[in-house]
Amino acid sequence: MSTLEGKTAIITGGGTGIGFAIAERYASEGAQVVLAGRNQKRLDEAVEKIGRGARAIATDVADEAQVKRLIDSVPRIDLLVTCAGGAVFGPVEEVPRQSWRELFDSRFFGQLSACHHAVPKMPPGSSILFCSGVAGHAALVNYSGGAGLCGAVNAMGRSLAVELAPKGIRVNVLSPGLTLGTAIDWHVPPEKLDAFMDSLKSRVPLKRAGSARDMADAAYFLATNNYATGMVLDIDGGWTAV
Repeated sequence: MSTLEGKTAIITGGGTGIGFAIAERYASEGAQVVLAGRNQKRLDEAVEKIGRGARAIATDVADEAQVKRLIDSVPRIDLLVTCAGGAVFGPVEEVPRQSWRELFDSRFFGQLSACHHAVPKMPPGSSILFCSGVAGHAALVNYSGGAGLCGAVNAMGRSLAVELAPKGIRVNVLSPGLTLGTAIDWHVPPEKLDAFMDSLKSRVPLKRAGSARDMADAAYFLATNNYATGMVLDIDGGWTAV
């Protein structure tokens, strides 16, 4: 019997990148996965690739009504993974305040809203996995608002792990480092992008980027280790160790 057989997983940001890799891994282990994201075409393509009864619901996680509709689509949730949201790069004096607000609406309040609506449907033994990023622990130039966001998600995850422990619900945070196959716009001119990426890789002790599959392996561990809660798991090639 597969380790996640009979479990229902909702995965926001499941159409591409890390969210898709997690959905694919969970489904391969027997979970019934429900993908959420804003782009219906990408979601349809993801569902076709995953198979195994996967389905998708177009959802803008910055809109709480849409998040509630997503959660209401299933009678029970065993695994909640919140990966949806983008990134905003630029000098602090140039990035409009509204851009930071929109980032928090999706990547902080979107994750919190999903948790708010999902917890009443989560039985003992369930698991919540938030996603933050290496900027919560390591300085990234031109990403001050994103760093604050990642730190906020990390703090939220730890607090909720303690709050929800009496209900038998585990809460952890996946903190990816430099990862290939994501849709991040670094706001770097195309002719300078290779040099920029090389400069980032030089900060990583392993001297390379990770993959979405690396993140999915970590997400699987956090879904199945019944003693893991309150963790912020940095999967970053050693970036935050130096």
